[in-house]
Amino acid sequence: MIRLRIVRGAAVALLALCSACANLPSAPVDQAQIDARWRAHRDELAAITHFELNGRAASRLGVKADLRWQQFEDGHFNIRIAGPFGAGAVAIDGTPHDVEIRTKDGTEHTNDPQAWLLQRAGWTFPIDGLRWWVLGLPAPDTAAQIELDAQGRLATLTQDGWTLNYGDYQQVLNLDLPRRFEARNGQITLKLIADEWHDIETSRGHPPSS
Repeated sequence: MIRLRIVRGAAVALLALCSACANLPSAPVDQAQIDARWRAHRDELAAITHFELNGRAASRLGVKADLRWQQFEDGHFNIRIAGPFGAGAVAIDGTPHDVEIRTKDGTEHTNDPQAWLLQRAGWTFPIDGLRWWVLGLPAPDTAAQIELDAQGRLATLTQDGWTLNYGDYQQVLNLDLPRRFEARNGQITLKLIADEWHDIETSRGHPPSS
């Protein structure tokens, strides 16, 4: 009986200790440290001048597409979207405001590829902003509101009428790059998953491999 009481007493004491630990306030977040991490992270990503991204996109309406994005140092891009255009695909080449769009039906030129996508596919994305957003950066030329996670990376970004929530990151050549995020603008909701990153180059040369 004495031994049983001792064991029970120890168990009660342990439970009380665990309860007390659970009620302790969490360590305060060092915002200055988070901001410093963000500045270093932002500068690394902003130096990226060339990349290739293979991923998938889906809209709230159930439209799904495979996406390949090649970004070049001079600002030109080459985007391939397969899925929402029947059996064919669409190629978008150019700069954000002067693009050539090729489909199985022919070639068109437009200075508003966002409107073209919305009309043809029922969903769209801002090409000029997305070039930065896929890297986890706000676009440099317009105002933005940001929230950071504890590692100093974007958690939420609001810019140009769009709100982006970053759900997951992945390490690529020692860079933290988004794995998935959701972008919303009014009735448009777009989810993007980055499956593969290739050919990343920066103004400082190739990022160091791990």
